[in-house]
Amino acid sequence: MKRVLLLVLFLTACATVKLDLPPDAYAVQGANPHRWNQPLSFGTWSTSNLNEGTTRSFLADTGILQIAKADQAYRMKVNDIVVECHTRELVVGRAEIFVDPTFGQEPLLVCGFDRGRTQTVLALKRTGKGEPSLRGELREIGGPSLDVQSLHRAPGLAVASGEPFGYEILRDGTRIAVVETINSGRVWIDPTVANRDTLAAAATALLLFKDPNAGTVD
Repeated sequence: MKRVLLLVLFLTACATVKLDLPPDAYAVQGANPHRWNQPLSFGTWSTSNLNEGTTRSFLADTGILQIAKADQAYRMKVNDIVVECHTRELVVGRAEIFVDPTFGQEPLLVCGFDRGRTQTVLALKRTGKGEPSLRGELREIGGPSLDVQSLHRAPGLAVASGEPFGYEILRDGTRIAVVETINSGRVWIDPTVANRDTLAAAATALLLFKDPNAGTVD
């Protein structure tokens, strides 16, 4: 009975987990649950022409080790920004226990954002054990770079989650955007920043991103 009670309390806590976002955060429509190739929207931003490619994967056995690979591509427009993303991961191991042979040096997610005269790239890598488990940058080509990292702590939880609750985008250590990927999803973008459309496109890409090897041992 005690174990059952603890399980109920744990599931109840998980169901009510929320990141600490400002009150003007946007509710997301279409993220969780997300239907294949169906649009997402929040605030004044919405997707069009969303095309999520199928996940391609293979498993090869060399006799000593098994080599597994998964990759997916998706394209869309977020208002007037053209977005193309690729997720990819190569792992090696045995007995269903795999590790990243590049030790997090190869990007797990790469996205390009095209606004005509302005192009921006998002790259996200796995950092290994601990938090944040995913870290990267959002960089305008020929321009400044912003830091991106996964979030694993939420109010009311005594310990960090192994899987991300969302992501934050920072400029010089200051948070300018937050993406909550749990529940139905929420997005907050600093109303004072100038590149809100690009941040919204990056937020949309992160809402759609699914780690191809979540739970892999690093």
